[in-house]
Amino acid sequence: MNPALPGGAPGDISASATGSWQVAGRLSYTGIPYSRLQQGTDEAPNPNQLAVDVQLATPQLEIGAPTGTRASLQLPVGRLSTSTISESRTDTDLGDMEVRIRQLLPWLKTPFVELTVGAVLPTGPYVERSGAANLPPEASYLTLGRGVTWALAEAQATLPFAGRYSTYLQLTARTPINRTKDEFDWGSEARAVLGGRAQLPYDLSALAIAELQWRGGASEPDPFAGGRLDSANAGGTWWTLTPALGYAITERLSLLAGVRIPVLSDVKGNQLVPGVGGFVSLSASWSRAPARRARSITASAAVPTPRKGVITVVDYWASWCAPCKTINAELEAAAGGWPDVDIVRVNASGWPDSGPKLPDGAQGLPVIEIFDREGRRTRVLTGKQALKVVTFVNTLRSNGK
Repeated sequence: MNPALPGGAPGDISASATGSWQVAGRLSYTGIPYSRLQQGTDEAPNPNQLAVDVQLATPQLEIGAPTGTRASLQLPVGRLSTSTISESRTDTDLGDMEVRIRQLLPWLKTPFVELTVGAVLPTGPYVERSGAANLPPEASYLTLGRGVTWALAEAQATLPFAGRYSTYLQLTARTPINRTKDEFDWGSEARAVLGGRAQLPYDLSALAIAELQWRGGASEPDPFAGGRLDSANAGGTWWTLTPALGYAITERLSLLAGVRIPVLSDVKGNQLVPGVGGFVSLSASWSRAPARRARSITASAAVPTPRKGVITVVDYWASWCAPCKTINAELEAAAGGWPDVDIVRVNASGWPDSGPKLPDGAQGLPVIEIFDREGRRTRVLTGKQALKVVTFVNTLRSNGK
């Protein structure tokens, strides 16, 4: 797929948690108009009123392993409507398939760091570009297929803070590993994304994303002098801002919608640049049930009295709490080997407006209470300490307390 086009809704489709098998999917729709013709940063004459309307539907599937390894693929389907003052045309085609392998670095509890390698496979139809300088270049440039295989690499760091907030930085680079059938040579590309998320009441979340994208110039065969020459209408820099709103329909199903606002486009030659567009996506996830399920109580229920003779772990969690997802996955993975441990999950998604009262001294989520076999509270873990709950419980079990 042409990475200059919107790639669907931003953000991950599953939590970067270890400890269980996970399956996640996302279906996104994006619509972007391209009606402004530019040279550099200035508007260029467009007497034919050339415009392209891009609509993309992108299904994505991902499988995650207990090791923090995830494999994903996505295949966009696009509808490109090209129009001029005298005619119009609409094409519907597949785009290029993207395949990724991601690895969470499990020894880094915070920030969460993921490294990714992958490839873009030329599954979409490609329009020959060499020697097309005298044709409407913008229309052909927006075809979904680009006729080559790309290698890509990505790094992302996510930092949760103050319970309800998180920020992430994502860096992506891709380069073509061959030329097209007409010997057109795409340039390498890079993208930087800085995003922030704030969890709101009523299972809502607000996102703000700034994206900077750079594409190198391309080259093609010189039909007259031999050798190669720079392509006339390829390459540039694009800066986009994206506000979005998310809604957690259930613990495993979420909806995201937002607006893509172009801030600056600096292009080489004559190119159509994107206008204000929008997107919506629906994400779902599933994880393998643990061998021993944790007891779960509602947000309005009182925390039960710990049973004598077993260790009790009380996990205060919320649907909007990113570290809570990691803690939950680690507790689920450990539960099968803890026959002497009760795990109680307390839904605090309504905190601080409603829901259970947090333990004294806790200022936000995540929070873990640990009770020994006599029913005495031995630990209250908050913040980064809560991510070490499995270590604390194993120590308590080894001491026989």
